[in-house]
Amino acid sequence: MSGSAEKPQRPPFIIEVASTEEKVQACFDVRVEIFVVEQGFDVDSELDEYEPISSSLLLSVTQPSPPPESTSSLSPTSLDPEAPPSKKPIGTVRFTPSIGKISRLAILKDYRQYGFGKELMLAVEQHAREHKAEDLAGATRDAEEGEGKVYRLKLHSQMPVVPFYAKLGFRKEGPEFDEEGAPHQKMIKDIKIAS
Repeated sequence: MSGSAEKPQRPPFIIEVASTEEKVQACFDVRVEIFVVEQGFDVDSELDEYEPISSSLLLSVTQPSPPPESTSSLSPTSLDPEAPPSKKPIGTVRFTPSIGKISRLAILKDYRQYGFGKELMLAVEQHAREHKAEDLAGATRDAEEGEGKVYRLKLHSQMPVVPFYAKLGFRKEGPEFDEEGAPHQKMIKDIKIAS
C-alpha cells in the first residue's frame, strides 16, 4: 500500500440549463452560499441588471432517492433501484450571450475537489456555441481562416483563480481592477461558432 491518500471518487452529476423557477432559485442559492456567506460579498450585488438577459447552468450531483418513509437505517444501496435518483444542486455558472460574458461560477466547498468547475466551464462554452447567431451578435466577428465566426467570451476572474481560467484557454486582458471590493482580472477567450 502506498503512502498517498486515494483521491475521492467523483459523484455522478448532471449539468442542465436552469429552465424552471425552481432551478433558477437553486442557482441563486448556490451563488449566495459562495459569494455572500463564504466570501462576504453583499447580497444586493448578487442579482444585477444582467439577470433577466442571462441563462444559468446548474450542476447537480445525483444520489439514490430515499424511500417515501425513511424510518429505517438501511443503506442507500438497499433502496428500490427503479426509483429515480434525487439531485442535489452544488454548482452554477451564468452566461450573458449578448455581451459574451461568463460570470458567477460557483461550486459548494465540499465539492471543489472533483473538477466540477472545469465541467461547468466546458458546458458553458458549449452552451455559447449552441446559441443562435443573432443572440451573439455583439461579441462575434468573422473567423480569420475558413468558415464561421469567432465569438469572444469574457469573464472577470478573482485573482486567486486566474490560473484556473488560464488552463482553460482564457488570457488576461487589461490591468487588474477592483470589483465589489475585491481584485479582479478581465480574461477573454475566442471560440469558433457556426455562422
